[in-house]
Amino acid sequence: MFDSRNPVFTKCAKFSVLEDGVLSIQLLANCEIDLSESKLMQKVSLEITNGKKFVALIDAREAFFVSKESREWGSTAEAQKNMVAQAIVVNSTANRLVGNFIIQFHKPIAKTRLFSDEKSALEWLRDQKNNIIF
Repeated sequence: MFDSRNPVFTKCAKFSVLEDGVLSIQLLANCEIDLSESKLMQKVSLEITNGKKFVALIDAREAFFVSKESREWGSTAEAQKNMVAQAIVVNSTANRLVGNFIIQFHKPIAKTRLFSDEKSALEWLRDQKNNIIF
């Protein structure tokens, strides 16, 4: 059972619950997110949220690499099970380009937007969460 006071780590991410229905995923620096890591991250997300619908605040401000297979799978209904929306926070041109590429080319199932600050991202996620029956 997940204890919301303690974050959960995988090789490439730190997971925590910010508030009911809002999952924080902080991508760690210099990680290579391959398909197996993506699937593990999805499994952790579902466990932490107890299989309920959620929105995700993804902190992508560190430098990281996402494999082609991971990008493709990450936009599928299977990968985004129970995720209603995701706000991706970026602070570099490189990460913004990757984020825009994923949004425009892979077309994620969950509503997805890029932000340059956490406050705006969290406000948008709360709006998305409030429009959905949890």
